[in-house]
Amino acid sequence: MYHNLKMLAQQHINAFKNALVLLVLTGFTYACKNDASTTTSSANPTPPEITQESFKKSEGDCEKNCADFELHYPVVKTGSPALREAVKNWVENSVAEMCAQTEDGTIPKMTIDQASATFIDQWKSSQSELPYEFDLKDSVLMCNAQYVTLRLDIYMYTGGAHPNYFTKLAVFDATNGTIVPKSTFINDEQAILPLLDMVYKSEKSEAFAAGNAYMDGYIIFPEQCAFTENGVLFHYNTYEIAPYAMGDADIFMTWTDLGNAATKLIK
Repeated sequence: MYHNLKMLAQQHINAFKNALVLLVLTGFTYACKNDASTTTSSANPTPPEITQESFKKSEGDCEKNCADFELHYPVVKTGSPALREAVKNWVENSVAEMCAQTEDGTIPKMTIDQASATFIDQWKSSQSELPYEFDLKDSVLMCNAQYVTLRLDIYMYTGGAHPNYFTKLAVFDATNGTIVPKSTFINDEQAILPLLDMVYKSEKSEAFAAGNAYMDGYIIFPEQCAFTENGVLFHYNTYEIAPYAMGDADIFMTWTDLGNAATKLIK
């Protein structure tokens, strides 16, 4: 049974990654299409429209040494004003968390423009001979009249031994903008952990064979997980459970794979 589940999960991972690539390549606007899950009717309201906007600011000569700050981020164009504000705040907080967090861990409230200025000021004050780079790209994983699921992939380099990568996932209630906590759709983390362990070890088999291991000796439930129409995406960021050299990991499981350990909230 576990062998079959592993094969199923691996198939879904590959399919999901291919879908993300296609989504990014299709353009800068994601409008919910009228299909079986998003058909508009009196019983199923119109889904919101999510567009991708861009922001770029740099200083210095980027052929030699500069600070480069570039974002491609989601914006709610039509739909609930509360959803529009919630997505805006989530993006801004995610950016500030990476590039402007204070020494005591406080995340300042700032706009994207203010965050870019802070990042560039850090480069200036460091007098680094290496360039600084901050890059954010978004993906819309699901968009219907009930829920919107978003992903942010962040890359940041500030002259250290290696760049930093971080992914954030969030499911928003499309009507009121509330971020849906994972406890709402994950019923039993302990039941899911053996499946996560199995798929992760399969995906990172070469790294484990080379002597790498979980940092705590065992797998833990990821901080980042979000659902779509077809199942749940679990994401492990670098350093979350393993050394940097092992990288991050996407693990996608269908609702069937998860069984009673998860609840499909989409009607």
